[in-house]
Amino acid sequence: MRLYLAKTLEGLSMYGSIYNLGSGVPDKVEDYAMEYQEYKWMLDNLIDRINASCDTLLDDGDVDYIGAEKCKDLVTLLENLPDGFVPEDYKVVTVLKNFATRAIEYNTGIAIEM
Repeated sequence: MRLYLAKTLEGLSMYGSIYNLGSGVPDKVEDYAMEYQEYKWMLDNLIDRINASCDTLLDDGDVDYIGAEKCKDLVTLLENLPDGFVPEDYKVVTVLKNFATRAIEYNTGIAIEM
């Protein structure tokens, strides 16, 4: 139930074929812990859209990495969400867009842990 931004990929370990952004390296990774309500909302309303746009396989309990190129698709998806789609008090989508935008700038990526 976290979002991770890789500030750099240098020195990060791999978990299979994806970068291990949950490795607790604060100078290389920034994270955001979702509130339970945000997590549940994402799972019910946004994850299928992210999977379709970013070629991920996220579901409850999964982690997937989205590289800088696919982050462009993610930003486009988030920018085109219908008005009122995201509950006003949920900041998870704002953080997700911020992390994806910065990953493009840094040429790194993000991870979503459900």
